[in-house]
Amino acid sequence: TMENLAYGAVRIESAKFGKRGVCMTAVNFFLAFIICVGIGIAGPDVFVTRSGISTLKVNRKGIETSSWNGNLLHLHAENQILWLTCKFTRPDSIDLDLGFEYQQDVILNVVGSDEDVRQAGPLDNFEDLLTNKNATRTVKFKEGAKESDPITIFYTHSVKYENYRARVEFISPGHLLDEAGHANSVDHELVARFDLTFVNGEYTSFEMSWKYTFLAITFIAMFCPRFNRGGLLSRSKTFTSCSLVFEGFFTKLCGTSRKIWSYQQKWIALLLVLLFFFNDPLIYFEVYNTTTGGEVLGGVYIGFLATFLTTLMLFWLCALDETRAQGTTTTTNGRRKKGCAKYARHGSKIAFLSSFWLYLVITYSYIRMNEKGDPSYEAVQEGDRYLAASVLGVLFMLVYIIWFLFYTFKALANIFQLPPPFLFVFVLTFFTFAATVVAIFIAAMYPLPGAAVDFLGMYSLYNLYIWAMAFVYAPLRSGGDNNDGSFGDFSVSVNGEENDGFKDDDLDDMQL
Repeated sequence: TMENLAYGAVRIESAKFGKRGVCMTAVNFFLAFIICVGIGIAGPDVFVTRSGISTLKVNRKGIETSSWNGNLLHLHAENQILWLTCKFTRPDSIDLDLGFEYQQDVILNVVGSDEDVRQAGPLDNFEDLLTNKNATRTVKFKEGAKESDPITIFYTHSVKYENYRARVEFISPGHLLDEAGHANSVDHELVARFDLTFVNGEYTSFEMSWKYTFLAITFIAMFCPRFNRGGLLSRSKTFTSCSLVFEGFFTKLCGTSRKIWSYQQKWIALLLVLLFFFNDPLIYFEVYNTTTGGEVLGGVYIGFLATFLTTLMLFWLCALDETRAQGTTTTTNGRRKKGCAKYARHGSKIAFLSSFWLYLVITYSYIRMNEKGDPSYEAVQEGDRYLAASVLGVLFMLVYIIWFLFYTFKALANIFQLPPPFLFVFVLTFFTFAATVVAIFIAAMYPLPGAAVDFLGMYSLYNLYIWAMAFVYAPLRSGGDNNDGSFGDFSVSVNGEENDGFKDDDLDDMQL
């Protein structure tokens, strides 16, 4: 986005930036992103699953109660969650092409302890997590599937104990045969597979290391001081150049008057702060504080994630709208509207993305509160409410995508007139937008993604994008590079006419 000359000059407008600056920034951005994606692909598995097979006796009338007893051993805080599920194997007497479902009643008992739960007799130090908890699960067999869809038995967001003992009683598992039309079949056995899933401790270390790396670099990008203020090193052109390049965004911004901070610089300042919290500075305490406090911090992080994501999405819409409206929103004397009038049209965007933020936070909080109160809670058992929440989330994203593409289409005429440095900023923005849409629809933005590449790919992308924006829109110092209106190696064309510079009456902020 191009800056009005009423604002302070920024790095991307510097004569020294030019083609070389665009190429170097682009190469560094995409090379760093590709490296991070490669590291993510080679990274550790996010989840580890232990499986056990149990055989449930089913008599001819299908009224017998069968049970499963399991010991979950040698767990640690780094494993973060426990998730016990069960699948039934389709009996041979039921045709493979038959799809059906039935309701299975269960009674759950789960005990956690740091003692060896395999020992006979009562435990001295333990916690009853579930005691004779009655629950109903929908067992569904799809056409052609040998196994049923998994049903959740037990779920917890923190690993407080090293060992767990679980007992699951299935009430009349023979009802499966009733639903399949085999109530009069002979006695046989029903096979159930239990899967215990937890976070890989190696992945937890991997995630923490990268998040703190991103935190450190973000802090440097924000506040790195300028080191060439006198002394022997200040005589070195190389040292002076490096100092200017790596000087923090806020360090530079605070060296200029607030009156000349541009529209983009204010947005980037906000996004840098939110990026810092998006990188999860409290992750150590979320993992190792296994009390209620750790779960509260996990909820706080969800707020950070939702706030960063929705604010970034709002920035894109507002910037594109400013570009689209450039030269069309005028007052009677032909000048662009200023002040509150300039931002009034963004009210609908703020309201929409505030609603999306509320949707994300409320949905997550509702699920977490239910799981906290009932470790056997399963979101899909909400039925119509679960479906409605899923549809609402899809609708939010579809509306946003249409809105974004509409503004992009309407702004293309102005975008194509921008100098190459600003076109590069638009390309980065569109690339990040597209990756965000894909990540949301494939669930790569979950707090615990399905693969390390999902985590590192998206976190590196957002960090690199905001760092790049902070770099190109960092203010130039009055004693350093100055904007000469030439944009380095590029001439500037606005509405088909080339200009060597602009007056305030000619052009307000050009946004991307």
